[in-house]
Amino acid sequence: MKNKLLSCFALLLLVSLHSTAQETDSGTGLIMAEGWETVRATCTECHSAQLITSNSGSRAVWKSRILWMQDTQGLQQLTPDTENTILTYLADHYGQKEATRRAALPTILMPENPYPILN
Repeated sequence: MKNKLLSCFALLLLVSLHSTAQETDSGTGLIMAEGWETVRATCTECHSAQLITSNSGSRAVWKSRILWMQDTQGLQQLTPDTENTILTYLADHYGQKEATRRAALPTILMPENPYPILN
């Protein structure tokens, strides 16, 4: 009975993991969801997809990055539909993270300051 229960639990766990996993493109690492091909075609003309997958941001942050690339890096003007597709995809799949840095070390774990404090 115990083995049967464990087997059922393991099967349920595997099914739930499979259903929540997002498939990624083996060539770019981009999450394969609606809009990913537009992102791949547009964004990887100038830079690696790793620049996307290693970053995060809200829709406004991604929009500001697009504007910066248009102003300084020669990115062409995008049609409203293309821009919306890209921004929706990026915000949905590479959205703002809770925290992008680890928490600061507690003071007690910090090394002693070797430099004199000037007043």
